[in-house]
Amino acid sequence: MAKERKNQIIRVAAKRFARHGLGKTTLNEIARDVRIGKATIYHYFTSKEDLFYQTLEWEASQFIYDTKAIFNNEEIPLGGRLLEYFSYKETVATKYKLLFDLMLQLFADDKFETEREILKKLLKEEEKIVTLILSSVYSGRIESMDTALPNYVTTVSWGLMFGKMLNNIAEPDRIVSMKDVMFKSLENILN
Repeated sequence: MAKERKNQIIRVAAKRFARHGLGKTTLNEIARDVRIGKATIYHYFTSKEDLFYQTLEWEASQFIYDTKAIFNNEEIPLGGRLLEYFSYKETVATKYKLLFDLMLQLFADDKFETEREILKKLLKEEEKIVTLILSSVYSGRIESMDTALPNYVTTVSWGLMFGKMLNNIAEPDRIVSMKDVMFKSLENILN
C-alpha cells in the first residue's frame, strides 16, 4: 500500500510538473490532486525537489521499460522493432514531457548537475538495450560491432525526434518519415 501511494504521488506529480514546471508547482496542489494531506507527501519525499527528481527518475525508468518491451517483442522482425523504436521516440515530447523538457534545458544550460546525471543514466541504459539487440541480431553480418554504433543509434534516435519537430516547422506540408531515414541509414551501415 505504501509503495502504491508513493507511485500515485509520483504519477500525479509528473502531470503537474509537466504542465507547470518545478517552480510553479506546489506540494499543496499535488496533495489536492491526490486527495491527501501535504504531510503525507513529506512522509515519502523530503522536499518538492526530491519529489521532482524521483519523478524524473520514474519517467526515465518507464521509458526504459517501454524500450525493452519494444526490443523484446520477438514476434516482430528486427527491422520492425527498430522502426517501432524510432516511432516511439517521436512520442517522447508528449508521453514523457519531463524528460523532453529536461533535454531541452540541458541543451541550453549546463548548471543542472542532478538532472544531467539522471539523463546520463537514462542514455546509458538505453544504449545497453540497443547494444544487446544489435549484437545479437547482426552478429553474423558484422565481424565486430563498433562500440560507438549503439551510442550513435541511441543519440541519433533522440535527434530524430527533434528533427521531426524542426521539419514540421520548416515544411509543415512535407511528410518526412525520420524513422525510415534512420532505419535505411542503419541498414546501410550494417551491410
